Amino acid sequence: MTKLAQAGFYTLRSVKLKPLFPGAETPSQKNMSDYIDITKVVANWSFAESMDAPYISGRMTIQESDNLLEDLPIRGEESLQITYTDFYGDTITKDFIVYAVDNIGPENSINDRMMKYTLDFTTRDKLNSDTREIRRSFAKQKISEMATTIFKEYYPDSSKEIEVEETDGEQTVVIPSLYPDAAMQFLSRRAYSQNNKTSLYKFFETGEKYYFCTHEYLIDKYADFEGLDDDARNRLFFIYSTLNDNTGSGQLRAQQSINDITYGKKVDSFIDIKDGAYRRNVTELDIMNRTRIARTYDYSTEYKDYKAPQDLKLTHSQDFVDSYMGFDGAPDTTLITDFTQIGQNRGELDKPYQHFYENYTTKPVVDYHMNLNSFTIDIQGRSELYPGMVIKLDLYKFSNTLAGTREIDTQRSGKYIVLSINHSFSGDSYSQAVRITKGGLS
Repeated sequence: MTKLAQAGFYTLRSVKLKPLFPGAETPSQKNMSDYIDITKVVANWSFAESMDAPYISGRMTIQESDNLLEDLPIRGEESLQITYTDFYGDTITKDFIVYAVDNIGPENSINDRMMKYTLDFTTRDKLNSDTREIRRSFAKQKISEMATTIFKEYYPDSSKEIEVEETDGEQTVVIPSLYPDAAMQFLSRRAYSQNNKTSLYKFFETGEKYYFCTHEYLIDKYADFEGLDDDARNRLFFIYSTLNDNTGSGQLRAQQSINDITYGKKVDSFIDIKDGAYRRNVTELDIMNRTRIARTYDYSTEYKDYKAPQDLKLTHSQDFVDSYMGFDGAPDTTLITDFTQIGQNRGELDKPYQHFYENYTTKPVVDYHMNLNSFTIDIQGRSELYPGMVIKLDLYKFSNTLAGTREIDTQRSGKYIVLSINHSFSGDSYSQAVRITKGGLS
């Protein structure tokens, strides 16, 4: 790490492009076995990764006058290799696939000899996996076993491993012609965990690996900072600071500072009421046994059993929930079931309990609160921060006090799980827009 470097400073080492299938259509393609360096024509670039996205995607703006677009040509079937060094001195090489070219035009209305366009890119796994659809059934297996099988069979050449949280209960599932990433998301909606009660499984890709797990699993993995050394811990701790200090230590502090913060919407009571943010009804019609099972779900009493980065409290008061979000007006879902309920004699029906009630209540409601209580911070870029990790914020109240000193915002300070990161690179600056959540108020 260069301690005298400006906070957010990064160096773009190289950007290289190469056709996946070199040919002889143009003189520049003859015997092309290596990458073409296009570093000097890159104006800016970015990529995004999220717990809600099964793959990484990015965009790069090109400004050039050598007509690479036609001479290479660039046609959405190129390997893209990017190497850069961040503020901490970590050098990273990322490999992508260019799949689209758009926004083609002159650099500006005055300079029409310079061409400007954007390259859309993603990871090679996305290209490889999207060439095959899954049409198959799994009988009497755990969802986690199915996810592991699909990853091995449909991501066989991936340079990344997958981390799978074990699920409970055997299921029989038919996948009706889905691409692999959509199939993994299909399985995540049916997955159930006995240990992590939200069972809010996600399938997503980060710069490090793939995950098929709940956010609770990730909190267990990342929320304990005790075993980290000072350098690793500092990279996960952020402060809101407006001090301007150009010394080396000052820039280290600036590297950990939040440049901008937007809390967004704190609450919308009407949407909460209409969307069933706290209570839901589920009716299961068991045709085989000619029975009707009606159950209710109450987030306001269940949320304390769900794992979060730290203890939470409800946005609304219990009196408001009881008065305006009663079970009579809560969303009602009716399901047809072909399995026996817990505690019933299975008899000739050899199909275990499928957790429909849990999947139709807990998952969407917890996901609702995770997103409702999320907000975005803008920070200086660092390479080893990924969705699913836990960070710690020290935030001040944005108000004056009689004492004239800043007060810590105890409600918003604390540990957060990272939902998504948008990495932006322009000039010699690397920044990140990081969406984070506790899942509620603390």
